[in-house]
Amino acid sequence: MIRHTLMLFALSVLLLLVACASKTQEKKPVDSAAGSKIATPFEQLSLKTSGKTVLEDAGKFILIEGSKCMQRENGAEAATILQWIEMPSYVDNGTVVLNGWDLRYLQSEREVNSMRVDITHSKLVKNTGSAMLMFEVQGKLTDQNHKDAYEFCVFYSAFGYHSAWFNATIESDYSGIEMSALQNKNQGAVATLENTGSKGTLKGNDAIAIMPRGFDFQFDDTFECKWRFSSCKWADRADYRLLQAAYSLSQTGISPNPDGSPHWVTQTIFKDNATRTHRIKTRAALIRGSSVKLRPDFLALNPRSTNTGDCRKNSDGIVRTQTFRINDLPYDYAVPMLTGWDLSYECENQQVQRAGIWIHDIHFDPRSSSMEYKVSSILRDQDGAPGFNAAHRITVLGLNRILPPAQRSAPEINIRIRGH
Repeated sequence: MIRHTLMLFALSVLLLLVACASKTQEKKPVDSAAGSKIATPFEQLSLKTSGKTVLEDAGKFILIEGSKCMQRENGAEAATILQWIEMPSYVDNGTVVLNGWDLRYLQSEREVNSMRVDITHSKLVKNTGSAMLMFEVQGKLTDQNHKDAYEFCVFYSAFGYHSAWFNATIESDYSGIEMSALQNKNQGAVATLENTGSKGTLKGNDAIAIMPRGFDFQFDDTFECKWRFSSCKWADRADYRLLQAAYSLSQTGISPNPDGSPHWVTQTIFKDNATRTHRIKTRAALIRGSSVKLRPDFLALNPRSTNTGDCRKNSDGIVRTQTFRINDLPYDYAVPMLTGWDLSYECENQQVQRAGIWIHDIHFDPRSSSMEYKVSSILRDQDGAPGFNAAHRITVLGLNRILPPAQRSAPEINIRIRGH
């Protein structure tokens, strides 16, 4: 009975997410190798996400990793994924981190107008005896005409905990914190977005971690006069071949400001052989408290230039997977966050058939204070030549337990009663 009541409540919350999502997607399948059926947002409400439990300390903490893919017949609207994860009943705080993405055209290679992967909403729904983490993700890969079928995959890490064991608060979880900018070509290839949070957010020994939620890159409209029946357009959607796409989130874990306001910086690159005017949006959420620890790692972004004289022409075009290990993590629990990635073609710009980078197969061992994970990446055109370069950085969110109220020692009180 409790489970059914929770399901009804969860459906009502997800219906609100549907209202924010794109309009209902068609049920007609896309002709592709995968051939998967396109589920409508309402159909997705009944599909529980099958994630893999990375680590669970029963009654205290759980970390889950997972992925989900969606196909669209064209780029008129973003593909929308609505998912829910059933959490253990002890979880009363939880959220989701964007830890990778994979975008590809289903029919052939194309030039690129926009690339988007964005966790737009997240909410933990708690009821007696159960808990559900629900989130909405939107993804998009389009050229100028927005007519080509594509597939979008999101890779995420979700974690939940019992608040009695932690001094940690998740902020801006439902809609995240969105930042946007127009990067003029005269400003250079690297766009910088700075964010300063509210005063008094951090108090005392609080630390803070910024959790990546999404990005949206789009070349700005421009004057074009291609061979067409209609006349030239002064503000037409523009697409170009791609040379480099990159993202880097920089944070320190503490407030550099005396008023306790958090501060973080996001830098991005989205370019072909030239530097073009383009629009950027990013999204993040944050977690703060004395239980929060941070091991940041910053990826310095360097714009690539055309190099046709000295480069490899060998075919690549396959997913490249590597294993990494991080030591010296003195935390009770640890969550890896993909806060930096850089994908670029060798030699010069090319059309795009597939692009993506994601982390997976996470393993954290608190006894050895170490973490292992794998990172996979791909950037290719139709024939897979030339190859590509990939770089990434992982920031580790650490969480340390505190004693729950029942086990905290009460101050000793001595009362003496004088006799008369």
